[in-house]
Parts: sequence; structure tokens; C-alpha cells
Amino acid sequence: MSHTRDEETAQDEPAPPQSGSRGSLSGNPPRWAWWVIGIVIPVLGIAATVWTTSTKTPSSSPSPAQTPRTTPPDASTLGQAPNQVPPVSASPAGAVPAVFLGVWEGSISDDVGEHHRRITIRQGKVGDEMVTTRTTSTATGSTIQCRGTGTLVAADSGTIELDTVVTESIPSGRCNSVGEQTLTLLDENRVRYQTAVATGILTRQR
Repeated sequence: MSHTRDEETAQDEPAPPQSGSRGSLSGNPPRWAWWVIGIVIPVLGIAATVWTTSTKTPSSSPSPAQTPRTTPPDASTLGQAPNQVPPVSASPAGAVPAVFLGVWEGSISDDVGEHHRRITIRQGKVGDEMVTTRTTSTATGSTIQCRGTGTLVAADSGTIELDTVVTESIPSGRCNSVGEQTLTLLDENRVRYQTAVATGILTRQR
């Protein structure tokens, strides 16, 4: 009887662990664990790339709408220095100072009486015909009109000398040529008119 009980007891106790099963718990990870690692690492890499791209600072380059437009240079100003203004001639080419050019009118007096004298002066050189004249007189009790032309005798900055002749007399035969006369500048709008027998002040009209 004693022998039989010992056998039953021995059968009920758990068998000691096998050396092979203990080695499987403390050795390398199982094969499925490597599969998980192989999937997780690429997924993490993709997520990091997406996050880096989304956090980049937008480009500071201006959009086409913000890009300032440039105006092409004016062809007329090419080759000129900044703020350079094309020079302007002080007077047209010729011997007559520019201040004398234009139309002058006024009263002149001689030994007969007062007359209205009108002189138109154009640009020219010495010897050129560059003057037209018109004189109206009522000193004799009737109206006399005298027209003439003149040439430039001499000129400087303040004086010009003319020589005029009568070209038309109304009535006929009532006008005499004045001959040489001098215009002296008083200011930009007045000149003194003088001949051997007459004098007066003429005012610029235009």
C-alpha cells in the first residue's frame, strides 16, 4: 500500500521545467517583434518629414502683384547727368540783343510837333534789313502815314543803331526818310529813341 501512494503523489506534482523553454524566454526577441519594429520605424520617419515641411517659414519673395513696376527711362534723357537741364539759348543767333527784339511804340517829338512811331525789330546781322517802321502824324493839321524799312548799323548790349528809309507815304510825297537813329535800353520794357532832329520814349508792345 505504501508504495502505491508514493507513485500517485509523484504523478500529481508538476514536472520540473525544461531547460529548452527557459532559454526561449531569456534569449532573442521572437520573429513577430522584428516585424513590428520594421513597420513602426518607417512610419515615424514619414511623420517627421511631414511635420518638418508643414512648419517651414513661407518664402519672403514678393508675389507678382507685390513686385514694384519699373518705368522705362525716357529716351530724351539718356546720356544726361541727373538733374541736368538742357541749355536754353539766351537769344537767337544774330547781332541784335534779345531784349531789343519785338514791337516798340511811343511818341516822338521834332521841330514840327509830336508823332506816333512804331518800330518792329527782328534778329539780324550788321547790314541786314531787319526793321519795319510806321509813323502817324497829325502835327500839320492833317493825318500823314509814313512806312519804311531799316538795316542794322551797330549793336551792343544796351544800344542798337538803325538806318531807315521811307517806302510808302500817305498822302504821297509828304514823308521824309529819318536816316540814322539810335535806340538805347532804359529797362526791359522801354527804350529811348533819338535821331538828329527827334527824340522820344518807346514802350514794348510784344
